[in-house]
Amino acid sequence: MKKPFIIAAVMLSFFLPGACWAAEPASTYYPLKEGMTWVYSVTSTRPDAQKITITNLAPRKLEDKTVYPRKWDFGGGVKYYFVAQDNIGVYRYGEQTGEQGEPQIVKTKVYYLKDPVDVGTYWDIATKMGADDLKVEITIEGIRETVQVPAGKYKDCVLLKHVGRVQAKKGGAGLSLTAYEWYAPKVGLVKSMFTIEKGPKGKAGDRESTTYQLESFKP
Repeated sequence: MKKPFIIAAVMLSFFLPGACWAAEPASTYYPLKEGMTWVYSVTSTRPDAQKITITNLAPRKLEDKTVYPRKWDFGGGVKYYFVAQDNIGVYRYGEQTGEQGEPQIVKTKVYYLKDPVDVGTYWDIATKMGADDLKVEITIEGIRETVQVPAGKYKDCVLLKHVGRVQAKKGGAGLSLTAYEWYAPKVGLVKSMFTIEKGPKGKAGDRESTTYQLESFKP
């Protein structure tokens, strides 16, 4: 799998307030109802960046755990992420590459969103970018953001900031990323912006910027 899609998956993968906003759990902003479909348009400095369609499938058992498969379709390629919930939040339990691939269980939970959904809530995730280890620190920076995307205007969105870095090996160039994600209640991810910079720490390097915006949504 190409590194650009792995990064996109991390950023996208690494998504109607009531009378009391604070009572809303993480799952409100990362809905897993079967049949929901999201289509994201893309603008990028990368020529190979492609539109992504995500569809929630029927829940199933995976090693005795109830998971909610999400199918990612990106320019003819397909990947599945198996999402689960606990009393901490919503997280990735496993993944599968291609229609015929075997599900792989994630050894360490990768949380998409954690409770409490409030400004200052912080966690980190450890993942892979190719053969390299990538650690991403995530912070909730806003809880009532308004976002305009092709699919419409969404209010009371949760804003996440991601900061990560891959250390250089054997004198090679390192990689750093900064990303922002907006999640709307009962909709999920509506916008994602991330910048990747490659080069030695403290020096200018190659920079890639990509933005995904919700183009259409089927509840």
